[in-house]
Amino acid sequence: MRWTSDEVMWLVQAWQETKKEVKDSGVKKNLEEFHQLVHENFEKLAGGSSPRSVSAVRRQMNILKDSYDFIVSFQGREQENGWFALSTNDQKTLMQTDGGNQVRPIDGQVFSALDKFLAEEESESEDSDGEKFETAVKKRAASKKKSARKSTSVLEEESGELLTPTKEEKIKDKRRRVSKTSVGVADILDRQSQGLAGFLEKRADERSHEIEQSRKEREADQKFWSEETAKDRALLRDLFTQD
Repeated sequence: MRWTSDEVMWLVQAWQETKKEVKDSGVKKNLEEFHQLVHENFEKLAGGSSPRSVSAVRRQMNILKDSYDFIVSFQGREQENGWFALSTNDQKTLMQTDGGNQVRPIDGQVFSALDKFLAEEESESEDSDGEKFETAVKKRAASKKKSARKSTSVLEEESGELLTPTKEEKIKDKRRRVSKTSVGVADILDRQSQGLAGFLEKRADERSHEIEQSRKEREADQKFWSEETAKDRALLRDLFTQD
């Protein structure tokens, strides 16, 4: 059964309210629990009951999310001209190029409602990439310090016994060997840490470049379709004027 425009807006509102409730509660939910909560909020907005099942709500949420992502990749979040200036048939034709995802035209009101909380998810995801980079560097530095402490404890254990002149010479020789080994390990860990930091910095730069390139491509696409739409409108205007 086809979803009505009211049902779609109730679902988006229930989705947004559920995300806020889960975030405010501080209690993590798995996907099944989250969809169940969205369904309950959806039924409340629908007047207390609805023929839509939890699985139907989940499928519709996936369709809305894929459709939202497609539109954002096409033109960014600007609603003037570009995507929303196209006819529904043109939108459907373009969406057929999205491969296996279920994407369908959505109106500007639904898009704006989705953008209020889905855009925040994207921003948090980009922030988490930066946090992961910092965490990886800190873990590598902590690992380096831990290895150094282990090397020190080995020396302390070896020097705890009663020393004779012969044993003292042996232990001194062991200390020199362990000291050299410790320096070698520290150099290796330092090079590995620098290599990892370099790799992560390079990946962060590549990610930044990809985001910028994607933004430029969306702007170019938006400009192209705006120009094409303007041309089509001008052509239609001339045709009607001639008639």
